[in-house]
Amino acid sequence: ASKPDRAMIAAMNSPRSLRVVAFLVLPLCAVGLPAAEAADPSAPAPAALQEAGLTSAQLLAGLKSGFGAMIDGAADEMTKPGAVDVAPPSSMKKLEAALQRMNQSGALDSFKATLNQAAVSVAPQTTAALKAAVGPLTLNDASAVLRGEPDSATQLLRTSTESAVRTQLLPLMSQALATNGTAAQLKALVSKAGPMASMLGAPSMADLETSLVSQLLDTCFGYLSKQEAALRADPSALKNADAKKVFGLAQK
Repeated sequence: ASKPDRAMIAAMNSPRSLRVVAFLVLPLCAVGLPAAEAADPSAPAPAALQEAGLTSAQLLAGLKSGFGAMIDGAADEMTKPGAVDVAPPSSMKKLEAALQRMNQSGALDSFKATLNQAAVSVAPQTTAALKAAVGPLTLNDASAVLRGEPDSATQLLRTSTESAVRTQLLPLMSQALATNGTAAQLKALVSKAGPMASMLGAPSMADLETSLVSQLLDTCFGYLSKQEAALRADPSALKNADAKKVFGLAQK
């Protein structure tokens, strides 16, 4: 090599130059894999899955089976007498008080009974719609259940399905109220309350439908939470082998 070339090589090999190269190159090396290829830090650890005898696919299948068992248990609970107990919308409080002062408690009780009858008739469709709305699960979902709050499975189900289930239930509730005479009873109550009824909070039929569906969903997810607690406490109650292992992991 010529003298200029030898001088350049010597300069590049100097301690100062090597420090500059390290300063520029090492941060690039630290970047590692792209985000899509990097391991998800929240996903269940491979060692935990191996210890439980589960693959990732079995983990997700077991979790979905567990969700199905929770929903089936809630459905059974909601068929029991008194399990579904709804009330008129809170906006009716003033109207209810006025009717009671007018000795119309009997008519008011009859109206409440029709509301509850409608809710009870729609209750089975609530859990059926919920089960149908459960979509594909991810390892992030599994991590949220295994490492989250004691009711994290119920929370996940509510977050991912409630909107779709509500959309399905509203027309069913509308039909139930239309066929059991609720509209006629509401009209009679408003008539008894007189010209002040609208100021006292007389609801529309749409208000009733929305309120009853919301109460029905609250009831359903309340029973789901109880089912989740029971399965976390005793995974052996699950029929699916993978689901038993998944909820067994949730205990640890």
